[in-house]
Amino acid sequence: MNPTSQHVTLFLIDGLRPDGWQQADTPTLDRLAETGVRARQARTVMPSVTLPCHVSLFLGVPPGRHGITTNTWTPQVRPVPGMIEEIRRAGCRTASFFNWEQLRDLSRPGSLDASFFLDNNHTIDGGGDAELARLAAGWLSANETNFSFIYFGCTDSAGHAEGWMTPTYLQTIANADRCVAQVVDVLPPDATVIVTSDHGGHDQSHGTDQDADMLIPLILYGPNFRGGRVIDQEIQITDIAPTILQTFGLARPTEWVGRPIQSML
Repeated sequence: MNPTSQHVTLFLIDGLRPDGWQQADTPTLDRLAETGVRARQARTVMPSVTLPCHVSLFLGVPPGRHGITTNTWTPQVRPVPGMIEEIRRAGCRTASFFNWEQLRDLSRPGSLDASFFLDNNHTIDGGGDAELARLAAGWLSANETNFSFIYFGCTDSAGHAEGWMTPTYLQTIANADRCVAQVVDVLPPDATVIVTSDHGGHDQSHGTDQDADMLIPLILYGPNFRGGRVIDQEIQITDIAPTILQTFGLARPTEWVGRPIQSML
């Protein structure tokens, strides 16, 4: 398999609970799940906080290994190979779009062909996510890219401001669904699309080991993910990076603890 012939887009909707997805108006996520593959139960890591969870997703190891336990980045004493670096090393083009600046350290310098940050995730009506989606759709439609990461943060802001599972939170999920649709519309027909979250939430917070905080949605759609299948095995957030590398035909680093979801189908 030639990695540069593959296209993968990873969407992360911050703070999205699986039952929030189920209760919100999400025709795009529903369609991807109904025609692709979804996890019945996927879990994040402790602490269920944004940066530690993202680092575990991108580096394929739990916080005890990568050392990030708060929303402040600290350099690793024993660096772990990152997903974006592995994809870039294979000659692929990579891009990142996000509206929470702390995510700038998810890849090492020189690993991205394009990186876009907008400081607008505090718009709990979802306007910031909509602006980021327009930017991502415009850039991806004009530039050949093998891997793209797109992060929408307004859902988490709505949860902190108004509470998880409130009408405002559910409306922001519906907005994120429209944002995903806008980007998916410009992707190549054979693209693999993955939609997940970093953590859930309860009341107006998160960070505990209760299911409301730990359970996350996971949807996979693409040439290797078809048929409306449901995975009954519990999936960890650390399984996502190995899954993406296998989609590119790349071996996962030996330090990673996860396994490709393809092996569960």
